[in-house]
Amino acid sequence: MPTTRQLVLLTAAAGSLVLITLVLLASTGAVSATAAVLFGMSAVLLGAQVLLITGIRRTDGKALRIDARTKRCEAAIARTAAAVERLGSRLDEISELLGQDRLQHDENLRAILASLGEERLHAMSMRQEMRGVIDDLLPRLTTLEAKGATETRAATESGK
Repeated sequence: MPTTRQLVLLTAAAGSLVLITLVLLASTGAVSATAAVLFGMSAVLLGAQVLLITGIRRTDGKALRIDARTKRCEAAIARTAAAVERLGSRLDEISELLGQDRLQHDENLRAILASLGEERLHAMSMRQEMRGVIDDLLPRLTTLEAKGATETRAATESGK
């Protein structure tokens, strides 16, 4: 099927041939000058109508293409908006989960630090108890060592 531009070119060529033919017929006297002018004017008006209709068709085609493109863009924007909304809700869920995880982590850390503190306090009290026991035993050990050394000396001297 020929395009509108090809049809316009064909019509323009046919119109110019008709006008040339009318001029030749009027100059030879086959057609009166008034009839030739009327036929010529009607051909020119017909050509103008064809150009006008072709221009309108082209404009209408462009408007339809623009409308289709606009609808595609609107659909793409709607899909993007839906995706952004889904991502936003997912980010809200993730941030909520991260907040809960942070709270759980803080709670675990507090429990660990409390446990370490309790163990340290327990270790300190055990150290103080052990220090008390050592302080009680050291004088006794010194006394026993001194006694043992005296007995050893006495045994060695009596054994000589």
